[in-house]
Amino acid sequence: MQAFARKLRIDRDPSSQKTLLRMTPRGITKNLLIVFLFSCLISLLSACGFHLQGEMKLAQPLHKMYLDVPDPYGYLALSLKQNLRVSHVDLVSTRNEADTILVIMRDDNSQTLKSVSATQQTQQYDLVVTVVFEILNNKGVTLLPAQTLRDTRTITMQSNQILGSSNEANLYYQQMRRSLALAIIDRLASHEVTRILTEPNVTHTKKS
Repeated sequence: MQAFARKLRIDRDPSSQKTLLRMTPRGITKNLLIVFLFSCLISLLSACGFHLQGEMKLAQPLHKMYLDVPDPYGYLALSLKQNLRVSHVDLVSTRNEADTILVIMRDDNSQTLKSVSATQQTQQYDLVVTVVFEILNNKGVTLLPAQTLRDTRTITMQSNQILGSSNEANLYYQQMRRSLALAIIDRLASHEVTRILTEPNVTHTKKS
């Protein structure tokens, strides 16, 4: 409270009997410095290839897209739709309306036993979600060949627990799919993919 009081000077306006709070020059300078440092941090992260969630600049052919996904109501599909819309992508209802088609070719879980405690009371598992996707145009030509992304988390469970029915494991799978949805959009926003989609001399293949 004393530190806060030093930053503010309290004046009373005799004519209106209102109390006015004025920030001292020292307090203003400190606030401006904080804003400046925060702006520099954001600029540095952007230059290094980091993006705030949802802030993705996608190539023009991706702005009108059809999403072909095995489970339209699953966590991966919902996260993709949400973040694509934030990136100003128009998600259309048919392939013919789209300029490009994002095809989720694979979206599955796997788990492997990693270790067992010396007392046999706990076990560690590696949970893995694998997603494979590609980009086609509305003629069925492959613009971006199959890309594979994986996310892995480690979970510790009691030996008498069943992994498949664990709420914690299911929560991890949901989080991993949300992360992979962002990873897909980040890949689509990369310079490499932008070049493939926009340069006319890049060779594309038609799906058989």
